[in-house]
Amino acid sequence: MSKKNKIAEQEVRKIAELSRLSLSSDELKKRTEDMNNIINYMDTLNEIDTDNVKELYNVNDMSNSLRDDTFEQSLEKKDVLKNSPSSNDDYIEVPLTVKKESQ
Repeated sequence: MSKKNKIAEQEVRKIAELSRLSLSSDELKKRTEDMNNIINYMDTLNEIDTDNVKELYNVNDMSNSLRDDTFEQSLEKKDVLKNSPSSNDDYIEVPLTVKKESQ
């Protein structure tokens, strides 16, 4: 596949404007070249036949070492409420941290 410029400077200029970046003419040329190199490299990767390649989920060939979910005795609700600074029936009261617009 030929390595040609698929992105023009005006497209890079538009992307820079949308990103609120100011690029000098030298930077614009360099970024245009960089983007074309990236796209050309992606084209090279797309040419590779990967039909018989097994999917890779982890580059280190590791698996998750998760613990088993087990039931453990928890604190009694009355003990938790007793240790809280303020409670209302079955709930712990906490200070308001986010105000609604109407407040």
